[in-house]
Amino acid sequence: MKKIALTFIICLMAAAPVHAMQEADYKKDWCPKHNGEVDYQTHDKSTVDCLTDTHAIEFEVGANWNPAIRKSRSSSVKTGKEPGVVLIIETEADKKHLMTLRKINEKRRLAIKIWSVGLDVELPCDIKGDINPQSGEKIYHHIGQQMYDASVVNPRHGDTWFCSYEEAEEAGFKPFVKAKPVHPQTLGGIREMY
Repeated sequence: MKKIALTFIICLMAAAPVHAMQEADYKKDWCPKHNGEVDYQTHDKSTVDCLTDTHAIEFEVGANWNPAIRKSRSSSVKTGKEPGVVLIIETEADKKHLMTLRKINEKRRLAIKIWSVGLDVELPCDIKGDINPQSGEKIYHHIGQQMYDASVVNPRHGDTWFCSYEEAEEAGFKPFVKAKPVHPQTLGGIREMY
């Protein structure tokens, strides 16, 4: 019985720091590359995983995408920076969590910048690039937007698909803006939007 209990305790001790160490390693590697400060202390002694010139960024493993939203928005309010999340992708299930995070972010207009580290993630090419035939205006639409289903990608008119917002914007497309993102700084504090 003692052997089983000892084995169980050793397994718990060995497994517990794995994510914490990996998260710390990811922060130490990623944050300086983006000109950020690791484990920034706010005036109220809370910690922001990575603070850059523009973003207050929280690192979380894929399954913790929901707390990452709350933490990044809270850090955003405390620092006056835009909210950001770096999701750590370690398994195939984590890739699904990344897609869920992206959908919630867009649907609820949270305006959180999302990055991923760990396993390579092939983003679905589900962003529609639409060119207005009369004006030539280039607009991109993403899942969850009011006009997404109504937009038809017609390659003969120059319409195309994109795999990321950055890719669409590099090609000269602007986001379809029916409703503006809700920035936590404008709310006067944290408000749960999802």
